[in-house]
Amino acid sequence: MRALPIRLLVPGMLVLAGLAPLPASAASSGLDPTTAVPAVAALWVQWDGAVQYQAAGRTWMLGPSIRAVATEPYQEAPSGYRTVYYFDKARVELADPATSDPQNGVTLGLLVRDMVLGVLQIGDRRFVPVAPAELPLAGDLQDNPQAPTYASLRALATVGASAADRRTPARLGEPVTALLQRDGTVLREGVVDSPVRIDTYDAVSGHNVPDVFSRWLQNQPQPWIRLTGFPISEPYWIRTRVDGRERLVLVQAFERRVLTYDPQNPDGWQVEWGNVGVHYRVWRGLETPIDPSDLALASGTPFGEVLVRAARAHAVDPYLVVALAAVTSRFDPLAETAGAQGLLLVPRQELAGEPYPFDPTRNADRGVAALAALIAHRGVEGGLAGYLAAIGSGATADDVLRTADTLRQRFPAGAAPLNGRPLSELARGRAAYYDPSYSTGWWERTLAAYVSWGSAVPGAAPDPNGFYCVHPDFRPGERLLLVANGTALWCTIGDTVAPGHVASWRSRWVVELSWPTFVALGLDRNNDVTVWAPVR
Repeated sequence: MRALPIRLLVPGMLVLAGLAPLPASAASSGLDPTTAVPAVAALWVQWDGAVQYQAAGRTWMLGPSIRAVATEPYQEAPSGYRTVYYFDKARVELADPATSDPQNGVTLGLLVRDMVLGVLQIGDRRFVPVAPAELPLAGDLQDNPQAPTYASLRALATVGASAADRRTPARLGEPVTALLQRDGTVLREGVVDSPVRIDTYDAVSGHNVPDVFSRWLQNQPQPWIRLTGFPISEPYWIRTRVDGRERLVLVQAFERRVLTYDPQNPDGWQVEWGNVGVHYRVWRGLETPIDPSDLALASGTPFGEVLVRAARAHAVDPYLVVALAAVTSRFDPLAETAGAQGLLLVPRQELAGEPYPFDPTRNADRGVAALAALIAHRGVEGGLAGYLAAIGSGATADDVLRTADTLRQRFPAGAAPLNGRPLSELARGRAAYYDPSYSTGWWERTLAAYVSWGSAVPGAAPDPNGFYCVHPDFRPGERLLLVANGTALWCTIGDTVAPGHVASWRSRWVVELSWPTFVALGLDRNNDVTVWAPVR
């Protein structure tokens, strides 16, 4: 099995003119996932909709809500940056906000790899060195001093330059007895009465997977490699605290996830996804909610959360700080000149003794502290001029002030986040389909005819993926979300049901589809589809 490929996109440089408010989502704790951009909403409905709305007896795959939305540089993204959505158990990454395809337009972040290795990925081959995460792999994040952390795996995991040296041989059928300590040492026979055995070996990564995890992964609605990435560690028992009580828990690190097995949990809940999305934000110092007045700026600009928090901590105008990053480094945390380094191109003398000068959080804190001191003595314009002179920049204070004004217009203080319309489940049942002779061109011509007659919704446009559907409650041009057989996709209403046929239609179908849509959902093999619609 091959690794999940990284999408190769047209390289682009991020410039201030390319920044825009998030298209249909907000950066606030507890955001309704169905109001996110179409691709993210579709992914969440596909994976967690049944847990939220139908009380499915299984653990969350992402989580009940979006914790935060942020923008980060990514060299290969079309505009040089991408939007990321933080859930409890993962980070969903969207390089192109215009896409509606949750299968190919969305990836899950390699958060576990990054926390173990101590890097932030800002391009296919660009990494920012930071300190590994000293956070428990499982259990309570506080008052848990004995629990092994992500950093405990650094010398054991197949990540980094020595990854090939950490591969392990196959141990099929052997019990899992290894106990991982917080300092990274492993007691090979630490749990002699282990009920868990190895039943799978991944030859690509060089790691064994225990039966409790391999069985669970095979029962997931998506190929496990998409959900987890490759394993990067062996399975280990750890001693950790859960709600203050010590437990013996089995953990295994994958590139994108951590899997846990707690034999003391009820049946159906013994295996769970770890809360790596939450852990990542705590690691990066992003667990404290941003003030609502700063949400638009913090979520819509690269490393906005980091820059806004540093600005507020040192009583400096956040727009000024974000503008300074735009003008000096163009939001590149690896920017470097003869006299300065990092996201704010902090003067090297201000970074003396800092082991990770390119870490955006630490760099922003040092840079804003220096700027605050200059402003206190020279005023805003004088302080900016002094900072720019200290780093040898050819930019002027006016350049920064003009950029700050542009940011205020794009991301007004206190502006309400731009939410999409929430979704609700419309129906579940069998779908009909149009004869395959009705081509995509026919559907496009039919939709165009409804537009010309004034019968379509304003702004009706051909479906970007060629997926069309029909429902008597919706007008041509509206869109529905369909979930079936482990696939989710959006379809565009392209035709109508004759008034005399509506009653018969409702008695037989929940939706009618073009043949390509029917096949894409696997309904030619198992005709059972759930239809979701935006709330009116």
